[in-house]
Amino acid sequence: MKKILTLGLILAMALTMFTACSSEEVPSTVSQTVNIAALNGPTGMAMVDLMDMEDKYAITTYQAPTDITAKIINGEVDVAAVPSNLAAVLYNKTEGDIVAVSPIALGMLQILGNNADVQEVSDLAGKTIIASGQGGTPEYVLQKVLQDNGLTIYEDVNVQWVANHSEVNTQLLSQEGTIAMIPEPFVSTALAQGQEGVTKLFDLNELWEEATGQQLPMGVLVATRSFAEDRSDDLKVLLSDLQASVDYVNDSPAEAAKAIVEHGFIGDEAIAEAAIPNCHIVLYTGDNAAEGIEMLKTFNQTLYDMDPASVGGALPDENLYYQ
Repeated sequence: MKKILTLGLILAMALTMFTACSSEEVPSTVSQTVNIAALNGPTGMAMVDLMDMEDKYAITTYQAPTDITAKIINGEVDVAAVPSNLAAVLYNKTEGDIVAVSPIALGMLQILGNNADVQEVSDLAGKTIIASGQGGTPEYVLQKVLQDNGLTIYEDVNVQWVANHSEVNTQLLSQEGTIAMIPEPFVSTALAQGQEGVTKLFDLNELWEEATGQQLPMGVLVATRSFAEDRSDDLKVLLSDLQASVDYVNDSPAEAAKAIVEHGFIGDEAIAEAAIPNCHIVLYTGDNAAEGIEMLKTFNQTLYDMDPASVGGALPDENLYYQ
């Protein structure tokens, strides 16, 4: 009996020590407000559960990546969700003052057609694709996918770049024969119109994976190096809360859709709910962190091989990636 009691006491002490260590690893709150910038799309939708935690986070959403760039460089924000190639560009521009923490959204780009005579990627030869995002991830993803299918962008396939995704949708829905490249949630918005002949042609995430062997990281969570190093506990709190938010959005899309509409990401709950599974909102932390880093490395190497300027002129070294 004495041995059993002693063993029980040891186990209880071990459990107490484990619990204490776990608590030390992830504090309950942040030392001061974390300033976060996100885009008005899936990267922002991933944070919807954090937006009511105003005691911890000050989250501002923007329409375009260019609206965020200066704020990161100037240190006005601690953390931002940006297009994946912008993480590498900022790393080079700031001479290493940016850390890529994790992919936050995977491939959400689709090619849609309005009664377009396209069955295979090769059928895009001689045609024009309407798109938004020139100079960013969409352009380089399209270039790689076309290249892998024996086509050269701007030679075999023309691309008409417009100001924003809403304009792409307008042209897609109004002009028969139009081929458009758009991301979620604009894909779901277009399909929700129920217009006959408007259909999905290709999932660029699938085509990217066929070409590179990795999934497509469309958006990445970055932090300033000073925040990641000097406020490492605050980053741990953020990642814990963000993981809960990502799980909430993915596991409870109907409920999350209400919050997404409430915070102005999408105007319709049904469209938001339909878009969520195709936004591929993710977070790679803990045991999965290495998988996310490998995804980003493949992405950066692929873009660098196509055009070094796409990642800021130089392939980022290991210091870009949060360890």
